[in-house]
This record gives sequence, structure tokens and C-alpha cells, in this order.
Amino acid sequence: MNNLQYFVANFYEQNDKGYVTIVETEKQGEAELTVHSDKQAISFRIKAGNGFTYLAIPNTPDGLVFVKDENNDWTLHIFECKKTVTEKSWDKAKKQFAGGILNAHMLRGLLNISNFASIKVYTVFREDKLLENTQDPSLLRQQVGVRIDKPRFIDWKEPNLSILWYGKVEHTPIRLDSNGIGEFRLE
Repeated sequence: MNNLQYFVANFYEQNDKGYVTIVETEKQGEAELTVHSDKQAISFRIKAGNGFTYLAIPNTPDGLVFVKDENNDWTLHIFECKKTVTEKSWDKAKKQFAGGILNAHMLRGLLNISNFASIKVYTVFREDKLLENTQDPSLLRQQVGVRIDKPRFIDWKEPNLSILWYGKVEHTPIRLDSNGIGEFRLE
């Protein structure tokens, strides 16, 4: 991969051992996910304050992983860690996915790699506390004056999300253990 020498060492991790790690240290996300890949992969740690600050979408995900396949095509994998998935944290995660796509394109250009063949997003979490699981149906009512076609959590169960101009991208929830530790293998 070209131009990696222009990044500080703790900004990225290559999969020389067959894996990269996604680590979230903030209290509302605390997680460590080991992501296994048999292909060339590099993980970027884009955090608030070390992304591209002049982008209109300031939200950044916990990890971006670029994976190169045998045809030299690149897939972008975006990971966002949430300790508990609620309606509010799910809405924020979708914004962080959008920010991740924008930051990834900036990185892609700097690294002189081709466009992404596909983009996949992952929500890494311990607990699912979306309102669909509530025993109180009054919590599911829509706010007065706010038009919405479906409850905000419906897309949590769907295999694809609409993000930016990409239309649908594949979404996979990844449940961690009670300590916030997990493993995942990229296909």
C-alpha cells in the first residue's frame, strides 16, 4: 500500500498476523474486537480530532478496515462500537458510518488505491435495548409534528442500510461478551 509512511504509527495497523483490532476506550462504547482476515488488510483508528476536520460530517467511527482481495479490489469495512444500542445510539452510529465513508475516501485518495468494490458496516455492541423490545407501547408513539415513515429502529434488523450516495450497504450487528470482547472473521 502506497504512502503509509506519511501516517503516524498508532493511526493504523496492518494484518501481518492475520488480524487487526478495533478498540473503543470511551465509556459509552468500551470494546475490543479482533477482526480476522486471510487477505491484506489495514485498520485505521479515526477518532474525533484525528479525522479530516474540514468534512461537513464530523462524526467518525471507531475503526475503518481496508481489505484487498486476490483481484486487487478493495472492500471498506466500517466498525462502530456501542456498549448498549438504543434509538439514540443507533441514530448516532448511522451518522458515524457516513463520516467513516467520507474519511475512508480521503484516505483512499492519499494511499493511491482504487475505488472500493463494496462497503460493509458493523455495529459492535453488548446489549440491544431498542424500543421495539419495550413492554410500554406508549414509548413507540411518534412525536407530534415529526413525519416518519417507519420507526427509527426498523433498519436495525434489515441486512442493508442507506448511507450517503451509496444507497444500500450491508450491515452486520456483532454482539460482544459481557466484558466487551469479541472476534469476527471477514469474508
